[in-house]
Order: sequence, then structure tokens, then C-alpha cells
Amino acid sequence: MGMATKILANEYTKLEGHKQGVYALVWCDLEGVLVSAGGDGSVVKWSVPLDGDVGPDGVVGVLFAQLPEPVFSLMVGLEGEIWAGSQGGNLYVLRAKSAPRVMALGSSVFFIQRWMDGKIAVGLGSGALVFFDDAMQVLDRVSVGQKSLRCCLGDRGLVGGSEGCIWQLNAEGAVIQRFEANSPSVFCLVGREDGGWVSGGRDALLWWFGADGGVEEKVKAHLYTIHALVLEPGEGRWLVSGGMDKSIKIWDAQKNTLLKVVDRLKFPNFGHSHSVNALAWLGEVDGLDASRVGRRLLASAGDDKIIRLWDLSIE
Repeated sequence: MGMATKILANEYTKLEGHKQGVYALVWCDLEGVLVSAGGDGSVVKWSVPLDGDVGPDGVVGVLFAQLPEPVFSLMVGLEGEIWAGSQGGNLYVLRAKSAPRVMALGSSVFFIQRWMDGKIAVGLGSGALVFFDDAMQVLDRVSVGQKSLRCCLGDRGLVGGSEGCIWQLNAEGAVIQRFEANSPSVFCLVGREDGGWVSGGRDALLWWFGADGGVEEKVKAHLYTIHALVLEPGEGRWLVSGGMDKSIKIWDAQKNTLLKVVDRLKFPNFGHSHSVNALAWLGEVDGLDASRVGRRLLASAGDDKIIRLWDLSIE
């Protein structure tokens, strides 16, 4: 698959209701819902019809929790509980019909991810990495950097941050290697199927790393900061990036080539009008127009307060 591949992108629907910018998106397989959160402290569950029977107008958003501060990060727990990290340094665990559990961590929570050995890793603005079990008990707290930890590939022990580097850690959180990356800050990381990974950050570049940590290529991908990266589930054909320049870009994950640009120049009535902050893949769209192969729904969200769902496929 290369530049000759033609990807079709259509806006499936848009989800409105947040009062401020949206910073985090996560798909919950257990419930088949998209969870969003942002500057207004609202944690919303969106029921998205994926079978084609209801249609995009059938999407329903339900306020799951109203927190008193901006939310920067989300994770779905083993039983469907929502873990949320705040700008003010609080970690919340949210369950239906229960009061939130809250723990003060002292610094902004930029990511919450499952770690390689099953525990939960929480990255802080102080440069600390805090490990939890699923009962929200602190297992350990390690100092990784001097500045903010911004992103993580927990299954590989990779952490990126505001020192312009990526650290490789072992299961206990000890630093094994340090790789130069986006300067002055690494904002997002995604793993590749071949064992390598890609990082994005304030330099607006995509850094493509091999499985050994060597830099294969640096690509000028966006005009400004890259905030989000996601790899298509399954075959991992498409890498999607979103940034401060209001655009979403789809890349060939193996050949490092640009396949599609989704922005207001190409989609005047649909593209984001402000920075794209978060991306998430939804479940398979098996029931929609089987004549088009490889169909996926991609969610994007940003400072325009809108979540947009994109129907992507190969022509």
C-alpha cells in the first residue's frame, strides 16, 4: 500500500455537548461506547451505532461524571470503570452509581496506561511515574525525568516527555535506555507492528524508530505541535496523526508515506476549526456498505469542543 492507495473519508457524524476543549478520547469495548473528557471536567459516554441500522443521528451522549477540574487523560479499567487524570494532579476512578474515588498525586496527570506486567502506569507533570494496581493501591513511585512525562507505550515500557527524549524502562520502572526524540517535547507515541514506534511532538515532526531504537526517518508532518497518534487496530495499516494546525493526517504505517489529509481546506463543512487534541479508533463497522473494504470509524476531538467521527475506507 503506497501513495496510489485512495482512502475515502466521510464525516459519519459529530458529537456536541462539551463546553470547553476536548483533551481525551478512549473506546470502551465492554460497553461499545466512546468516552470523552476535557476542559469542562465532563466525562461523557457516547453510544455509537456501528451496525448501520440506526444511523449517525442515533448517537446518544450521557454525562457519566462531572469532575471539578479539567481532565487530561482517560483509561478504561478491567471491569469498565473509567480512570481519569486531571490538570490539578488528581486521579479519579469512576463507576456507575458510585461516588468517585480520588487520589491527589501533586502534579498534572498526562497519561494512564496499562504497563507491561499488568499494573497501571500514571505519568505526571513532575517527571514521576506512579504504578497502581486495579484496586487503586499505589505499588511504587519512580522518578524518570525532571520535566513532564507526556505519553507512554506501556506494553513496551516506553515513556516520552518534555525533555525531548523517550526513555525505555523495565517492568519495575528503572531506565534502561534513553533515546533522543522530538525537541523540546514528545507529546505522543504509538507502536508499529514490526516492533518499532513513532513519536510526535512540539517540533511538528514524526520520528520513525526501528525495533532497536534507531531513528529511521524524520518527517515534517504538521505545521505545528503534533498532539495525538493512533495506529489502526488489527493489521496496523494506517497511522493517524492530529495536531495544532487543525488537521488530521493518515499515513502508511509501513512505508512512512502520507495517504490522506483531513482538514477544513478539503472538508470545509466538517474539518476541525481549532487544534486537534485527541484521536481514537472505534469498533469495526461491519454492517455499513460491505462493498467498501477495510471500513473503520475514527474519532477526533479538539479545542473546538466537537468530537467528529470519520468513516474511513479504501476505495
